[in-house]
Amino acid sequence: MKDVQTSLMVMPVEKEHLGLIWNQVAEVLEKSAQTTDGKFEVNDILVRLVNDTMVLWVVIDDETNLVVAAITTRIIDYPRFKALAMDWIGGSRMNEWLPVAMEKIKEHAKLNDCKHLEGYGRKAWGRWLRKYNWKPEYIAYKMEL
Repeated sequence: MKDVQTSLMVMPVEKEHLGLIWNQVAEVLEKSAQTTDGKFEVNDILVRLVNDTMVLWVVIDDETNLVVAAITTRIIDYPRFKALAMDWIGGSRMNEWLPVAMEKIKEHAKLNDCKHLEGYGRKAWGRWLRKYNWKPEYIAYKMEL
């Protein structure tokens, strides 16, 4: 789906096409992977995409054919219902693509019988997501051993 206001297109990537764009995707997701305090590296994301545990969505600038942003989603099968999680998000020009991406991902979640969307990230995400009616659900704690 292309946003008529910009030259950006938001679309899921078929697993067999990952190799064509992975280098660009890895570059935009690298910063997100670095926020995990060593739990994940960007190639760990690729393994999950190849193993079909996540779906990759890309935002491509139609004029330059470059990946501007990337998002991964996965379906969580809770005992009482399903949810769609957005685990990894990275890139630039978010103010341009976020409205289109939200609609596409919500549509994907509904097609998969998901009750809600979940997202994980730093507190700063709140200011971006608030206008889409996202609400904080919990705070995570950790203790080094």
